[in-house]
Order: sequence, then structure tokens, then C-alpha cells
Amino acid sequence: MSARRFLIAGAAALCIAGTASAQDRLVGLRALSGGGVFERIEFADGGLLQSPLVGQDSLRITSATQISFPVAASMPLGRSWTVDITTVYSSGEVGFTSGNSNTAGTATLSGLSDVRVRTTGRFFNDGLIFTAGLNAPTGKTELSALELTAVRVLSAPALALGASPIGAGPSGTVGLLSARSLGPWAVAAGVAYEHRGSYQPVAALVAGAPSADFQPGGVIRASLGLDRLIGNNRLSITAAGDFFQTDELRAPSGSAPIAQVRLGPVFSADAQLQLGVPRVRDFVLWTAARYRSNFSRDDITVDNSSGTYFDGGLRTTVPVARSTDVIFAVDGRFHSGLEIDEGLPTSGVTSGSATLGFSQRIGMLAFQPFARGTLGSVNARGNARDSQQANFTGVSLGLVIISRF
Repeated sequence: MSARRFLIAGAAALCIAGTASAQDRLVGLRALSGGGVFERIEFADGGLLQSPLVGQDSLRITSATQISFPVAASMPLGRSWTVDITTVYSSGEVGFTSGNSNTAGTATLSGLSDVRVRTTGRFFNDGLIFTAGLNAPTGKTELSALELTAVRVLSAPALALGASPIGAGPSGTVGLLSARSLGPWAVAAGVAYEHRGSYQPVAALVAGAPSADFQPGGVIRASLGLDRLIGNNRLSITAAGDFFQTDELRAPSGSAPIAQVRLGPVFSADAQLQLGVPRVRDFVLWTAARYRSNFSRDDITVDNSSGTYFDGGLRTTVPVARSTDVIFAVDGRFHSGLEIDEGLPTSGVTSGSATLGFSQRIGMLAFQPFARGTLGSVNARGNARDSQQANFTGVSLGLVIISRF
């Protein structure tokens, strides 16, 4: 595959606004995938102390468990159009002890997430890509106090668990991307607009907003991708900026607006180097960096609401038989967290993980079981740094089944 066609294959994903979740990853043309993933996090040292929420006592989070069943389908419509559908069912449980009474309890959250439908059109010999996406509101949009406790843990970026079954209400994305060859480089530049749904608790929590009732404005994403061959190797670089319109923050106990909030721009850059290593099907070094700038409240910049995020690692696929591959990956993360809030959604993290998996192809089916182990430490910034930190261990077991036809 030429560098230009390699870049075109990911062009639609480049246009998607940055608020899309991990369930948006596609599996290729004429493909159907499904599977199950079990994930568990356990905190050491008596758990991670969290400040009170919705009238509750302070809590010590001791564990988080989630089982998810993602489904994705991709199908062509004629020569130029492709339709992709993704969703996930997940069930999570958070274990905790009450900070005052030391009584053990659990908070659960389960259900189907929103169903995302996306269509992609390719024109002028793949020189122009049009993308339109629709978010069908099938996920939860009303949470009890315990469910809000659960989502604060299960959706925390520091833990990197799978997608939670939280709905966003009706929303959609449109985007355009142009790709062309410039000397040895394949270059793609795109712009997209996302109209976000009327319910965004995860976005509010991750941004450190004082309420999870977050009525969002739109998001404009501008992106640039570069790709080229360097001998037997391939270098790919992408950069993007997300620019947010004004959002409305509502009181936790009512519908009255309490503030106008505008999230600061988010800038991200990703790079991967695919090395042509003999007797190895795939050997990729990758890194990603993201900067979330300060947000403003009623046109006043909120100090200490910015953060930096760094991820990187390598993955490789080694053939051991004609239809069998061994998959190995290691990665590390450092997230500064946000000083504006002391909860887990805005906590910093330092962690590393290793993944071992297999791919067995039988006819049109590919079976990919995997296991992952994680070690890390989370800590709040600001005044809570000394009290709200804990080491954790994590394990993930999963099976993905892919059919291409």
C-alpha cells in the first residue's frame, strides 16, 4: 500500500472531533467485529480517598470492575461510500468504603451506550473525503447519586477503562478532508464540526467543572496528517486542535444555569514509526501528546485548569504459523491532571502496561484473545496531593472476533 493510500485509509477518523470515545475505532471495509473485555483495577494502601459528592460522605475507592461488549460494523454503499456503526454494552462496579463510618459499599452502572453511525464518501480519486456522523441517544442520560459515583471512577482518564454506557443525547459530526501527494509525503488536512448532545457528564468531570450537569456547545476540529516512506519504514504524524463554543453549566440539584463555561482549546499530536523488521509482520513505535488549556467561566479564565498528557509505547506482531500471530505491546502514560479539582476524573497518573495476545485466522474470521497487566499510581494535584493518591494494579482479559468479507 502506498503512503498516500495508507493515509487515505485513516482520513475519516482524522476528521472526527476530539470528544469521540474509544468505541469510534473502526475495523475496516466490509467488516463485522465483536467481543468481550473484562477489566479490573485494585487500589493499594486502603484505597483512594475521594472528596464528598452529591451529599455523600468522603469515600475511599478500593476497586473498579467493568465488563464490556463492543460491536462494530463497516459496509460499503457503492464504490464511493462506506457506512460504519459502533456501540458497546458495559457493566461496571466500583467498590468503596465510607470515609466516616468505614462501611463497605458498591456503586454500579450498566447499559448500552449511544449508537454511533458514520458515513464516509470518497471523491476525486480519494482526493476529497466527506464524513457525516450521527449519535443515536440510546445511552443513559439520568444518573442516580451512586451511578454518578460509579461514572466518576469508570470514566476517569487515569484508569483508561473502556467506554461507559453514558448517553450524550442527539448529536452529530460533519467533516471534510483533502489529501494529496507532495513529493515523498502524503498530506491530509481536514476540518470538522461536532454538535454535541444535551448531556455531557463525562466531559464536565474530566474538565474539572463544578457540576456534572453540562449543557455543551459545539466543537470545531482542525487536523493535519503527514505520511511517508523512509526506506523500508513508514512515518506517520498527525496534529489537531479542538476549539469549543460556549457551554452552559447547571446546578447539581436543578435546571437553572449557574455559569457560562468555555473550555480552552485542546491541542494534540501523534506520531508513529512503523519499522520494516525482518520476520515481523508489524513493529510500531508510537507516541501521543495532548495539552488541555485553561477554561473560562463567565469570560474569566480559571487558573490551574490546564493539563498535559503523554502516552507512548511499541507494539509488534510476530507470525508463528501461516494463520497464527503473536501480538505483544508495552506502553506508558504520564498525565499531569488538573489542579482545579481533586476528584479522580482530573487526577494525574503515571502507569505502564504490557499486553500479550494472539491472532488466529480461520477462513473469514480472526480470533484475537489478549491479556494485559498494568501498574500505576494516581494522585490529585493541589492541596489534596498528599492525601488523595494511591498505587493501583490492573488486569484486562478479552477476546475480539473480526470477520472481513
